[in-house]
Amino acid sequence: MPSPPGRALLKEKQTPMRASVVLAGLFALVLAGVATAQVQTLTVGGRTYSLPAATPVVIDGEPGTLSDLLGRPAGMQVRWQAPNGPLRGAAPTPIFSYTLIGPVTRVAPLEVLGQPVTITADTVIEGFTDAGGLTIGAPMIIAGLVDPNGSVYATLAVRRGAQGNKFLVGGYVTELVAAQPRLRIGSQWIDTTGIAFAGCAGALPAAGDYVELRADSIAGFVPGDTIDTVTEARCASPVPPGTPGAQGFLDGIVGAGINGASFELGVLTITYGATTVFEFGGPDELDPGTEVSVEGTFTDATTLAADSVVFVRPPVRFEGPMAPADVTPGQSLRPFGVTVNYSAQVRDDDGILADGLTAPGQVQVRGWLDRNGTAFAARVRERGAPDPSDVALRGPVAAVGRPRFTVQGLAIDTTTATFSDADGDAMTADQFFAALRLNHVIDLGAASWNASTRTLSGGAITLLGFEHTQPIPGDPGAFVSGTARSYGARDLIFAAGFEPAPLR
Repeated sequence: MPSPPGRALLKEKQTPMRASVVLAGLFALVLAGVATAQVQTLTVGGRTYSLPAATPVVIDGEPGTLSDLLGRPAGMQVRWQAPNGPLRGAAPTPIFSYTLIGPVTRVAPLEVLGQPVTITADTVIEGFTDAGGLTIGAPMIIAGLVDPNGSVYATLAVRRGAQGNKFLVGGYVTELVAAQPRLRIGSQWIDTTGIAFAGCAGALPAAGDYVELRADSIAGFVPGDTIDTVTEARCASPVPPGTPGAQGFLDGIVGAGINGASFELGVLTITYGATTVFEFGGPDELDPGTEVSVEGTFTDATTLAADSVVFVRPPVRFEGPMAPADVTPGQSLRPFGVTVNYSAQVRDDDGILADGLTAPGQVQVRGWLDRNGTAFAARVRERGAPDPSDVALRGPVAAVGRPRFTVQGLAIDTTTATFSDADGDAMTADQFFAALRLNHVIDLGAASWNASTRTLSGGAITLLGFEHTQPIPGDPGAFVSGTARSYGARDLIFAAGFEPAPLR
């Protein structure tokens, strides 16, 4: 059986294959209903789904078919749930959506219609090459994952030639002034006079509710203007509820409620336990603002018991002494001299990234790497007085030359280190280096830092051993919500039998 993406190599745990996954290929055949049918294979997160090219879909609120997506840039958000299960003939209706449509309202850091946006090398980009070159008023289309802090991790960013005829804002209500009436999403004010909100608990959303608003675009719109042309408004959720007993495969941004047994993903509570497989990190990496993919079973509409939790991007962690010169407020930090960039998803607990340091201190920086190896901050915290004899580092291995290896350009001298595997079992140095591969993630704690040689030495080293694999087939009959990383290409299959025709 192929392993899911990022499966740990050490003492590998296998998630049992469900019957629904085994039957997923048959589902596409049942749906086709003719001797041959064109099929597209979608990639959503780490799973692939084969569906007829003629499958009805919704694209940015408009009806279409799956084949209409061919040629479009990937990165839209998509969700579906087949109402009657994988073998009852009920095809899912995938809903593809954007998150923001409108002008840039701030450039440093980037905002579109008042919503902070993070663009990295993992973002699909069209119409521009560098986010730093975007200007106020540039017309944009953004699809992405919405963080509970109101920011958007962009999975698709398109710079349009001209503003279209509509605005779109998806985000959390940060302020509501019912007497005026108006509300604020991020820094964008919305006039709600005469607007009927659908799907809300009351006539209006409450502060903290997630809403999606469509409006007629406004000529000459500038930052600070109120949007007073709303045509459609509803309460929603970036990760909607599921069906009890259904299988789920979900992408999302970790929210609150992290308590050692569960965390929040939109309106969902994700529970985990001893049998849950964590990939590219462990429960201690579950910081708010972190993107994860979760697979499991809905125990009720808003609770999913996780079989696996995958950190979509390799997490990195630094803890060591930093000086005021190591921080460029609002832009970056340099723990151990390694640049870690600001992200809109960062939790800056002590204001270090926002305001800088006034004196040297021990600082912990958690973050992630994009596909180019650029580090972005997810959480920054003060950890007392500077102590170069007690530092920590986590990240993927870039080079190996026993007794040393390199992580994030830093030399790790293992001469006096101790070693263990992902389960905490002791390893010898011979066992460690025999198992170590490039891009494996290691965790180093209680080490010493030599700034002049940029070397960390000694300490306790844990070999986590994660590596990416190719996406594997998923179950089209499951509840699916995440980033469409590919809309696929048309292939021909036989629907009346179980033998595929040659691919074209």
